[in-house]
Amino acid sequence: MTRPYTLEQLRRATLRRQFPAVRGRGPAAVVDLVRRVGPIQSQAPRAPFVGIAARLPGVDHAAIAAAFEAYDIVKGSNIRGTVHVCVRDHFPLLDAVTRRTVAASWRNGLRLQRHDVDDLRAEIERWIGDDWRLESDLTDHMTDWLGTHESAESAAASKESHGRFILRGYSALIRRPSNAAWEKRSPWMLHHGPPLLGTEVVEADAALAALARVHIASYGPSTRHDIAWWSGEGLTRIDAAVAALGDEIVARPGPDGATYLDLADLPRGGRPEPGLRLLPEFDALVLGYHPRGRTRFLDEAHVEWIWNRTNGIFSSAVLYDGQLVALWRLVGSGRRRDFEVWPLPGEAAPPERELAEPVDGLARAMAVEVREIRVRDTSAG
Repeated sequence: MTRPYTLEQLRRATLRRQFPAVRGRGPAAVVDLVRRVGPIQSQAPRAPFVGIAARLPGVDHAAIAAAFEAYDIVKGSNIRGTVHVCVRDHFPLLDAVTRRTVAASWRNGLRLQRHDVDDLRAEIERWIGDDWRLESDLTDHMTDWLGTHESAESAAASKESHGRFILRGYSALIRRPSNAAWEKRSPWMLHHGPPLLGTEVVEADAALAALARVHIASYGPSTRHDIAWWSGEGLTRIDAAVAALGDEIVARPGPDGATYLDLADLPRGGRPEPGLRLLPEFDALVLGYHPRGRTRFLDEAHVEWIWNRTNGIFSSAVLYDGQLVALWRLVGSGRRRDFEVWPLPGEAAPPERELAEPVDGLARAMAVEVREIRVRDTSAG
């Protein structure tokens, strides 16, 4: 009988994948890294810059921006309706699965009666054509279209925040900032992804099987619930996707009686003990897993400190000795900033001497200057 994973074995296996050994620090290395670590949740625009810097120490802002400008890494709204950055060849997989998982939300949220979701998507693609369009212009156009071709009720729904979120979040669209500042909040422009990237729409079941493999290779070992939550699909389809992978996948028991799925041919290399790393908001070490699996690197008592349930924000965290032990932030605006870190309750502050190199790497990737590192003492409450 196969011996169960321990929690420590799960952590080390995942850290090897999330902190792979990648040669170089140029745009090609950025693309290689993103392919290995999987899609990066990016509704915070700086998250891919911070996350890449944490996993590719020494990379600079120019290299990450160049990978974006070449569309070798792309930003779009896809799985679970959230913004992710992925490599070009993962984009059609995310798109295909998301088209299916959000279809009901489109129908209900936009109160469709006369037209199908595919009709709206076809109109979005027709209107955008070969151009880049502002998000606000797209939603204004679709409100007019719905008022003419669907109903006044549907047009009204498209003006609400949820309706606008649905339309500008069509998974076949890619995003770029209108001001070239990829790491900052700005008006975003949209383009139809497949013709620009040279990709085609993939059949949804085949795409889900490929994405299940991406999840296991990037975040695994994974439970079926982890893959289902991450992809937005139901367990029945996840089980079919895993079955379609056949002998590529092996199963092994683990903590709390769960079954963990892994690749028969494991990824090589990587750092099971990556040292101190500064992780972004929404990092995969937290959000790569079903909510009840988010304690792989986080003490259960600290979940509420990382995750603000009121607004859905996940904070920037410090990984140290295989655990998330502290929160951090850049203080100030403009190019010159201060760096501040404070431990989670019951944890010791990360050693200041070990912060210098990660903070320098963060500054290079964000194209800022850090003047001062401050470690806050929270022991007094």
